[in-house]
Amino acid sequence: MLVAVDADALGEALKWEPSRGGDLFPHLYDVLPMTAVTGVHDLPLGPEGGHVFPAAVMDGES
Repeated sequence: MLVAVDADALGEALKWEPSRGGDLFPHLYDVLPMTAVTGVHDLPLGPEGGHVFPAAVMDGES
């Protein structure tokens, strides 16, 4: 499953921390409130074993 979340709804529980490559990566240090979830999508595996992302996600929608 792929879950879209409204980052602003998470408040101070969401921390943006540097990854090994230096890019910022979100970490949630609390329970994920279901009210922050804006979308839920199946995330199947393709024939070569990689995830197949829904078109709505690839277009920037939730």
